[in-house]
Amino acid sequence: MKSVLLTSIPKYDLSGPPAAIGVLQGIFKSHGLETSILDFNSHLYKNLTEKEWFELDSWLTFIKDNIDIKLKQKILNLWEKAIAEKIPKNCEYLLISVFSYWSLYIARLIIEHESKKLKSYKLIVGGNGVSSKFPDTNQYFKDWNDQHKYIEHLILGEGESPLTNIITKGKVKYNDNDLDSYPFPTYSGFDFTDYREKKVYITGSRGCVRHCTFCDIYNIWPKFRYRSAKSLVDEIKNHFYETGITRFDFTDSLINGSVSNFYKFNVLLAEEKEKNKDLKDTGYLGQFICRPKQQMPESHYEAMYYAGCKQLTVGIEHFSNAIRHHMKKKFSNSDIDYHLDQCSYWNIPNVFLMIVGYPTETRQDHIENIRAIIKYRKYAQTGIIELLRWGITMHLFPDTPITTSEMIETLGIKFNNIKGTNISDTALYRWTTSSNPDLTLKERLRRRLELHKLSVHLKYPMPRVKEELTTLLEISKTLSNR
Repeated sequence: MKSVLLTSIPKYDLSGPPAAIGVLQGIFKSHGLETSILDFNSHLYKNLTEKEWFELDSWLTFIKDNIDIKLKQKILNLWEKAIAEKIPKNCEYLLISVFSYWSLYIARLIIEHESKKLKSYKLIVGGNGVSSKFPDTNQYFKDWNDQHKYIEHLILGEGESPLTNIITKGKVKYNDNDLDSYPFPTYSGFDFTDYREKKVYITGSRGCVRHCTFCDIYNIWPKFRYRSAKSLVDEIKNHFYETGITRFDFTDSLINGSVSNFYKFNVLLAEEKEKNKDLKDTGYLGQFICRPKQQMPESHYEAMYYAGCKQLTVGIEHFSNAIRHHMKKKFSNSDIDYHLDQCSYWNIPNVFLMIVGYPTETRQDHIENIRAIIKYRKYAQTGIIELLRWGITMHLFPDTPITTSEMIETLGIKFNNIKGTNISDTALYRWTTSSNPDLTLKERLRRRLELHKLSVHLKYPMPRVKEELTTLLEISKTLSNR
């Protein structure tokens, strides 16, 4: 029997098994191929020291220009050893999932290494990251591969249909298939004890109904598509009976992109749980967009509660109406008030994602952030704002609306490299804007630290504090070195 080894590389969240591998394993198994899996992201986390992991992380997120050659060699040695242990007999394909632009450098390191080997398998490489540019060369991943011919099958965009065509026809071909037509993902072969949470990822939609200035989702999936409510409930039941998993994390950019379909899903899942008591502990979490009351009335929050909504991750981004208007978020501060009021009533916790130092952010906008976290601290005390994530500071990535030539000209954005580095002007924290000259990198860092200090004082739970503050320190070092 033909077989395949599916691998996932950093940088990826360590909270659960990688969704891409589950999805693609379902495709291979549906065509009768034997599968083996290697989560190299998790494997590295367990086999590198804390210092080495942080150095790798800083490199992948473009804080550091490079990493020590000894660390690169250690990574490749660990890769070779893991491949040797995991590779199945008659392996026809080695698949590498490049999750995002934060996987670009390690993907290049591993793929260049693979190109030097005598091997019987072919490389399949895909994922959101392969649609991006390498920051140090400003070269698109595809152009880099066209130049070197390292990869036999490169998949741009979603992988289900081109992967099916590789298996059946031996070449990449794209079909715009109905999302309900794909086989369910499977997470067999994963050791769930390797992860912080016993959960699996589930995909209900592709794309987004917004076109936010800082996001590149539109480039990956220009059209918003979603699965039927029944298909989602059927998949949840399937995973439960196969694995016993009761916690499901949606990979969607927003689970309520289609309000009507999301409501139907919640009603169907609640009804299924009422009929089948085995499913009583089943719950889900996902990314959510704040909407006005007329779009999501109280009955929708009630349905979410009975379906088992355990957590919403909401891209609030900023508590200033003016900032969110420029971002094209399309909701108001009163909509945030309504959302928090409903979540408080139905006991639905939230993770708020925030951006500090957006290019149009004035001192007054920053003060609005300060006032809002004082205003909303009661929700932190009751656990409705379960986590507050300030991130690092605003960084401008290529191929997002805010880095178009028109937007850069309008805002007067200029990029400032450190002398002696070859990192591309884009995808960095080091920028200034003539339309808002007070918003220097130093000022953005100051505002970020001020918000951190106040959030701690008000007892907001904040994850990854050590990691984020250490990264801020690295950025400040590069600033002082200038």
